[in-house]
Amino acid sequence: MLHLRVSADEPGIAVLAAAARAAVASRNGNGDAAGLVLQLVGLDARERSRGGQDDTHIELSSSVDGTEVILQVRDRGEPLNGPAPTLEPLLELGVMTSARAFIEGTGNVTEMRFAMPSHSATLDSGSLEVLGVDTPLSSEEVTMRSLVAADAASLTRCIYRSYGWTYPHPDLYYPERVAASITSGRRVGEVAVTADGEVVGHWGAIFLTPTLVESGLALTDPRFRRRGIAAQLQARVTERLNNSDIVGRVGEPVLTHTATQELVLRSGGAIVGAYLSYGVPVAQVGITDGMLAGRRSLAVHYIEVKPMTEATLWIPRAYEPFVRMVLAHCDWPRSFGEVHRMGDTPDETLLDTTLDSFNKRGEIDVRQIGLDLIEVVDTALDSLRRSGAEVVHVRLPANDPALAVLGEGLTVLGLAYSVMIPSFSEAGDALVLQWIADPEIDTSSW
Repeated sequence: MLHLRVSADEPGIAVLAAAARAAVASRNGNGDAAGLVLQLVGLDARERSRGGQDDTHIELSSSVDGTEVILQVRDRGEPLNGPAPTLEPLLELGVMTSARAFIEGTGNVTEMRFAMPSHSATLDSGSLEVLGVDTPLSSEEVTMRSLVAADAASLTRCIYRSYGWTYPHPDLYYPERVAASITSGRRVGEVAVTADGEVVGHWGAIFLTPTLVESGLALTDPRFRRRGIAAQLQARVTERLNNSDIVGRVGEPVLTHTATQELVLRSGGAIVGAYLSYGVPVAQVGITDGMLAGRRSLAVHYIEVKPMTEATLWIPRAYEPFVRMVLAHCDWPRSFGEVHRMGDTPDETLLDTTLDSFNKRGEIDVRQIGLDLIEVVDTALDSLRRSGAEVVHVRLPANDPALAVLGEGLTVLGLAYSVMIPSFSEAGDALVLQWIADPEIDTSSW
């Protein structure tokens, strides 16, 4: 791990870029790309440090997370609410796998991720065959057990046999990424395996926060369907999660058929909204007639795992009817607050922005609501749009009374209701809004 501190001047920025180049190249990544990016980040930090601050230094640290090298730059210049604008074209070109920026403590943090060679190593499908829905069923015995890192390559083969290259979670075609997420504990799951250890069924979960998971990611090899394998794997995953520290589960039932939506409702869950235009078009084998005509949309559900504590929601008037519709079908201990006057509210809004360049989807996570909420969110939205985002989600702390007043102007930014997720994090419930480049949503396959 690298750590250094340099002056925010030309010689210091040159050292910063050289150190970044060496850190990424030492892991066989694109060191030259890292050097260029850090040169731009350093110049941006220097520009923001020209206001007379006592500390005009820049700090760089590096670490490895699975198949990526993480570079973090810290500065004490003027606050930032997104990566430097000069990084936008590089993000769109995929020079970095992702970049985000946020305020931590008394300084700014810009975090960039660079791929190591294993990050881009996809499944070798040369000897594999996509199995159609009319494939003869097998009677071979299977064993069910927990997913381990050594299953990663076999899991990707199972996905290919079942869906070809059309599975809507593209990360699962990269065995090393899958293995890294299992090793880190971010991904858990249950699998059905044959006697030779080949995965033929899977049901899993990804930790979104320490107490909230996204569950699902289900598939069964066509040869092993109609045996109840998926239901058994789901039951095993559910039992594991219910015995853990998580408080809730979210999932994204597809809108192209009703089976997964019905499964959620039978399990006691609630549909809390939808992610419209969520990702690039895919083909769902056995469901859709070839590739979807437009970007795919997904319903979103929430299942309570631990009993909720009472909480008050402070929702801007434009979005309150949608949240009331969600709560009308639930017995969650939630009430709506009424703001009569503004309490003490910070001047500055603190947020974190990220961009998924593959799906052209941006995220803005508002961690603190300040008096400048609308201005700061508008700036972050504009930055993500210029970086190629076709949809942006804005996550807001729904238990903060300031949201009901300061959030009134969010509709002016073109933000519509998306979902309401209770107990999202330590900050409480989250109201998620969405901006969509093309609001004409194709619903023909729903």
